[in-house]
Amino acid sequence: MYVFEIVTPGTWLESEDRDWSWKIGNLLQSLKSQYFEANLALNLFTEARSVRPSFADRENWERDAQRRSEIRREIEQEYGGFPGHEQWDEINFETEVRFKREKWSNGFQPREFEHNLPFIYARAFLYAIDSFDKFLGVLSREDGVPEIVTERHGQVGEAFPDLRGVRNSAQHLEDRSRGLGAGRSPKPLDLKPVENNMVNAPNGGVLILNSLNGSKYGSTMADGHYGEVDVSPESMERLQNILQQTLEAFDWHGPKQHGPSA
Repeated sequence: MYVFEIVTPGTWLESEDRDWSWKIGNLLQSLKSQYFEANLALNLFTEARSVRPSFADRENWERDAQRRSEIRREIEQEYGGFPGHEQWDEINFETEVRFKREKWSNGFQPREFEHNLPFIYARAFLYAIDSFDKFLGVLSREDGVPEIVTERHGQVGEAFPDLRGVRNSAQHLEDRSRGLGAGRSPKPLDLKPVENNMVNAPNGGVLILNSLNGSKYGSTMADGHYGEVDVSPESMERLQNILQQTLEAFDWHGPKQHGPSA
């Protein structure tokens, strides 16, 4: 399990303006909340990727095959013991339905669920970083906030250059899947070259959506380029540095705080 720690230099912001302290304090708290959400999503993503799918286990496969045969024989008996050829399709269908329902009732997940878990957590990581970026942008524009916070906000874009483009594609798959860009009247995508461990398309023309290239979650963006966000400890380290420097940019009073909690 990865835990990325943060130290808040004090308990309360140093200011005579209580309304300002309350507003800025809430923004900083929201910033930390998104940060810890990203940390959690990383852990869930890492765990999901490390689990061997149940259908890949030969012992499970053999046990399932045996149980399917048992269920089929039970259904054949319900048909009188000597079903005709015209009934085979219906028996095969009923066998599969009963077998799956039995598996689910015993706590086994459908393959689609197992397959999609890493993608769900990768998108949660992506959305948490995107929300972190938005909160930091709002914070940087508030009156009385140190100018260095604007620089820290710029670092998010440097650390995650494809963040906004990949996030937008993840939220608008209905357009990207039809080969359309962004906007109220989206234009057809001009698909740019892609060359990585997953795809080799030096001349372009390949649409990639909701993909995982190792630990990198990616999609074709609205400008036709393929973009990625790495769901990794290295990404969290970048976020950690940005958040820590942001917190240290303010004046505080009261005991310093360590996060997350036990």
